[in-house]
Amino acid sequence: MTEEPLSGGRNAEEVIRVGGTVRRARDQGSAFAARLLGYLEEAGYQHAPRYLGVDDRGRDILTWIPGRTTDHPSQRAAGAYARGAAMLRELHDLTAGHPLAGGRQCVLHGDAGPFNTIFQDGTPVAFIDWTSCRPGDRLEDLGYMAWTWCIQAEGNVPIAGQAAHLREMRDAYGPVEPAALVDAMIRSQVRIMEASELMIWDPRLPAARRAWAEEAVRWASADQDLVLDNQQLLIAALR
Repeated sequence: MTEEPLSGGRNAEEVIRVGGTVRRARDQGSAFAARLLGYLEEAGYQHAPRYLGVDDRGRDILTWIPGRTTDHPSQRAAGAYARGAAMLRELHDLTAGHPLAGGRQCVLHGDAGPFNTIFQDGTPVAFIDWTSCRPGDRLEDLGYMAWTWCIQAEGNVPIAGQAAHLREMRDAYGPVEPAALVDAMIRSQVRIMEASELMIWDPRLPAARRAWAEEAVRWASADQDLVLDNQQLLIAALR
């Protein structure tokens, strides 16, 4: 069967479509992700691929979900931010108190950016790339999602529009104190920069991976500057 490389987003790893499935190399998060996806399927969660096992080349097999990722608000339909937040809230609620949460608040997706979200006609329908999932606190996941969906230093998006998207997302997720959400966004940006800077100087990594890390630092740094310059405006929009 023909293998078709899938592109898009900020994932540095190769992902392949084979018919109605997606194949990707297993990593240290694969086993936990498989357990989580199995539980989510049993629980009726509709916003994730189904885990189908491992192929003869040692790659994870997941169901392919038609649609596209997005990288600009113009590609998203009205209500997309609220829908994405509701999808994340459902994940957190389903895993709260579950053994997979390991005593933390819930299980996080861990990388729920728009580049790991499948949209159909501009509306989000599913999260993909689950190998960063882990036990954690809700605000960490929401802060990262709020940043990556709503804040954009590039693309000529008016800051008032970004603030409105942030408000829509927060309102749909549920009560979160404004300053706490903005702070969580900044912490997410710091985490990405610190992790990516370590990759840049790791000689064991291939050049393509280090170049990807350099781009990640530039992206997170520019967006952080935008948040810091407009911090009070964003907090006011959330009140």
